[in-house]
Amino acid sequence: MRAIAEAISDNLAALGLFVDSRPYGRSFFEIKASTSPKLITTPDGTKASGIALLLAGAYEPPSLVFEQINSLRRGLGRAMVEAVLAGAKARPDAFRRLRVNDLSPRLPDGRRWWEHVAAAHPEFDWFITHEEPFGHGSVFVPPMQAPDPAPTVRVDIADSPEFLKKRQTLETLARAFGYDATKVTLSPQSKTFDYLGQSFTSEGQSFPDGRIEIYYDPDMSDARLGCCLAHELQHVRYFAVRDAYRAEPPDGSLHQRFAKYAPERLAAQRGVSNYSNEHWDAWKGDAPPKLFAQELETGESEPINETIAEVAKALYNWGPDVRINPLWKELHDAINEEYAALQE
Repeated sequence: MRAIAEAISDNLAALGLFVDSRPYGRSFFEIKASTSPKLITTPDGTKASGIALLLAGAYEPPSLVFEQINSLRRGLGRAMVEAVLAGAKARPDAFRRLRVNDLSPRLPDGRRWWEHVAAAHPEFDWFITHEEPFGHGSVFVPPMQAPDPAPTVRVDIADSPEFLKKRQTLETLARAFGYDATKVTLSPQSKTFDYLGQSFTSEGQSFPDGRIEIYYDPDMSDARLGCCLAHELQHVRYFAVRDAYRAEPPDGSLHQRFAKYAPERLAAQRGVSNYSNEHWDAWKGDAPPKLFAQELETGESEPINETIAEVAKALYNWGPDVRINPLWKELHDAINEEYAALQE
């Protein structure tokens, strides 16, 4: 972290900025740079331009967090960000995850400033939220500069005993599921999303590459944490089998095995929980959803994927004797068998 902090500081100083870089606890480095020797970095400031960021080595995965940015001179905001990214590359892969909380207005093309920055740097893994500021700060650049804000992160959470204990529990659960614990992370940030006209707080998210992120909730019991992980792990299995299914020819073995799960047959069963039924209610496709199709693109919902994940959650929560729709249980088991075969 020190080598990267020095590289970033040198790059920012080369822009003519005053720079302050210092350790923040045992696992963080905080860097501030400004056109003012007072190191003014407030997002809505009118006296000076500046940037504040955090090298968070304790995060899972380690992350570079853009906390605040403000530019009163066109082009300086982008120059500051490019200076930071160039410094981060001084030690490749040390901080692949970049966090930004984007609260800026949209540009004429409908995209926010940080979206353009992320598109220009696909070599990093971007985690962009759009949440109201809390805790450590957020970033907003005036419309004349047009950049977007940086992540709002409570850095104290990730170092708290409660968070570290919950993270250890999550790792233990992942291993108990037979899954690579390094692919499962506990995030100190919260994530909200709009669905069916309401705002919800997400408990977790899975990605097609096998990564799983669970969002920290101090009130989440270990049992609920296990249910959440079971749900997200099932998504990972579904993604893997779906990719294999879509990659093989129409007469492939997966097509033959899953041919009997016709769209009309699955639609007639609906879901196995309130949450999965909400996805069936929200389906907007012209025809019933098709197994292993891109549900979200076709019907703006994922009734099949979510229903299978809810089966996994029920099995974890209540055990193998839980009373659940036999067709969905059969499909769940078939997907897991094929996933295991793919892993071998």
